[in-house]
Amino acid sequence: MPQIAAEFMRFSAPDPGALERSISETRAKLAIAVQAGQSLAIVDAAADLGSMLTTARMEVEAAQLLEEFLPHAEAHAMQEAAGWFWNAYATALQYCGRREQAEAHFAKAIEIATVGDWRRLEALVLHHWGRSLAEQTRFVDAEARISKALAIRVELNIPNQESSRRALVELSALREANVHP
Repeated sequence: MPQIAAEFMRFSAPDPGALERSISETRAKLAIAVQAGQSLAIVDAAADLGSMLTTARMEVEAAQLLEEFLPHAEAHAMQEAAGWFWNAYATALQYCGRREQAEAHFAKAIEIATVGDWRRLEALVLHHWGRSLAEQTRFVDAEARISKALAIRVELNIPNQESSRRALVELSALREANVHP
């Protein structure tokens, strides 16, 4: 069941070619930040690249890349970029099957988002965390997080609120499929 949930709810890039180009561009951006020793720019670029790699089903590479830059994320612990970094890392861990480790990093990203009042970040992390929980058949927790993500997205009029609505529908179908008479 968890593998079915993982594939059922997993995001796929609408344009794989554009994703591939963005990965190349972001690799270059990260290399420039590393060469210049710009720690916060490293965190930002690594978060973006890790997220893109995970979307491209390259989560093992994403986790390894992000692990390389963990000290930079820790150095900027309460910056918004660190929140995006921890979400990217948690999501990569999730899809590597390291869900217990992912939990702590989703929580860290939520803490950063809450303290900084970065609501878009909070919504995204809640949505991703909800997917991870669905994979573990923790449907009540998953629904609570995705519903909260949707509420924030509606409140802020974020265009990807439809993604949360679809996730709730998919979650309902998963929950129905998991019911044993």
